[in-house]
Amino acid sequence: MRNLLPLLFLAFMILSCNNKRADKLTNVILKFYEKQPDKIYRKVLKKSEFDSIFYYYKNGNIFKEGKSRKNGKPFGIWNLYSKNGKLREIREWFVINGHSRINRVWFLNKSGDTIPWRNQDSIFMQKEFINDTLGTRATNYNVIYFRKDTVEFNESMKAIAYLRSPLIEEENSQLMVLIGKSKNNFNSDFSNENEVKLDTFYNLTIDTVNQKWFPNVEQKYFVTFGYYFESPGLKNIKGYMLEYANGNFENGIDSLTSKTYFEKEIFVKDSVK
Repeated sequence: MRNLLPLLFLAFMILSCNNKRADKLTNVILKFYEKQPDKIYRKVLKKSEFDSIFYYYKNGNIFKEGKSRKNGKPFGIWNLYSKNGKLREIREWFVINGHSRINRVWFLNKSGDTIPWRNQDSIFMQKEFINDTLGTRATNYNVIYFRKDTVEFNESMKAIAYLRSPLIEEENSQLMVLIGKSKNNFNSDFSNENEVKLDTFYNLTIDTVNQKWFPNVEQKYFVTFGYYFESPGLKNIKGYMLEYANGNFENGIDSLTSKTYFEKEIFVKDSVK
């Protein structure tokens, strides 16, 4: 009997831990549905620089997954699924000046195809998630495309930006791209924008040299940009597409703007072509 006591105590401790609604392990935090304590509501994987977060429907399928900063601010790509496991929405978050904001969003139909507009307010049919909606139901088709992830030391990073979802088109808007210089770049939440030295790239109505390479685009909304790096190693390109319109608007406003942010890691080899 004496030898059984440690075993009985260990079994009791295991059962007690399993009955907790919030289960804290070394790198995992689980939260269960209050009325269904055997079903996971949220799972958080704790990592050194950010947390990976998963929400679950009561049927066990994932509702939403993405990343958040240690202060709880979502960032990067978040995927949202229907109850039967179909990817139906993709949200791109950026943390700007300490606040999370939607940068771009894509809506998908049941077949997984991107659609320009979602008719329903919400497709996430469970009371805990049905109100997880955005202020827009229109897909953002703005494109930022980098030709390569890796370049030689004497090779230019090349990219394009195409504003396919303008917000102030009726005001005869145009596009430019601004990126932070490598020695004085944006910080993690772009809060140092007023101190950053920027490289500015103009659209094809101004950049006539590159017009011949892109004959079938709307020139005022299309920008090509590139960059030579001063040293090898991993580089972080940070900047934004700036849609702008100049004129005499209401309340004495002389310009309107809208920003789409981007960030891209480029590896520069310690070699030349």
